[in-house]
Amino acid sequence: WALVAARHGDSWWMPLVLLAVCIVNSLTAGTLSWSVGLMQILLFNIIVLSRKYTFFIGPLMLSLGSFFGGYMYVQMMKSQGAEALLASTGAKGSAWMEKANSYAQDYGVLGLALMQVLPVPIPTAVMVIAGTLAKMDEFKIHAVLFFSKLVKLMLGAIVLKYATENQTAEQFIRQQMQGEEQKEEDVKKEN
Repeated sequence: WALVAARHGDSWWMPLVLLAVCIVNSLTAGTLSWSVGLMQILLFNIIVLSRKYTFFIGPLMLSLGSFFGGYMYVQMMKSQGAEALLASTGAKGSAWMEKANSYAQDYGVLGLALMQVLPVPIPTAVMVIAGTLAKMDEFKIHAVLFFSKLVKLMLGAIVLKYATENQTAEQFIRQQMQGEEQKEEDVKKEN
């Protein structure tokens, strides 16, 4: 199904699918990363590789999805409290939660931004809880998470475009999954 999706990577509706998948992944606190997370990664790569000049839409959709997920977590914390949210997301007692909380309390906004740009993905729920427990303003939490994620994903998208030498998503998937090399006439057309 990846090849079929790759043919539609530059369609107007594909970023909306990525946004929906990202919101689901954020709201489940990454617990379904074996299915929803893989779909999110695949859709992101397809959108980035399928668009020559508008590849930034992929990072924007992932950042917006995390923003919506973060907004929902803040609302849940306001209504249920931090302990209930920690328990419902499975973050209670986790090493990541303790580290995120200490970074947020010790370094404030810079601590949250640093955790967001680390290569290891930290769930949005953990970041929001850490920021809230550090008594950060709700607007600051959302702004830091959105913009730091956007910068991180934009850099990743640029590297992906460069590393794949501007191949389309379909060409890249065929090369990686089926071992097909790019035909010489396709290379000449691109140059």
